Amino acid sequence: MARLTGSQMKYLHVIFKAHKDNGGVRSVAIARELGVTKASVCGMVKLLTGLGLISMKNHGIITLTMDGKREGAIIHDKMTRIYSFFADFLELENDEALDNAYSFLSGFSDNCIERLASKEWATNEMTV
Repeated sequence: MARLTGSQMKYLHVIFKAHKDNGGVRSVAIARELGVTKASVCGMVKLLTGLGLISMKNHGIITLTMDGKREGAIIHDKMTRIYSFFADFLELENDEALDNAYSFLSGFSDNCIERLASKEWATNEMTV
């Protein structure tokens, strides 16, 4: 699978967290969580569906495919280890820390991400 952009990761991560808690999520909940329009969510849903990561069930419930669950879990794991660098170490506000963490994950190699996450400051894992 091609590397996801920061924006695609952000949407998939929100869907992953909702899927874990509720078994699915509606577009309006994603829009509310991310502070975007429902039209923006609709466009990303089409894109992520085309990538085989999500599907739309009856009554507009968005669910993860097996590939989506796997990719979502990878993103979630990396975010819980990297987010604290931006929020705690760099002392960025939550939204800016999240945006930068997603951009970082989409733009840097797995080796770089692992090295950064292994540093001493990264011992405080944050729930994202």
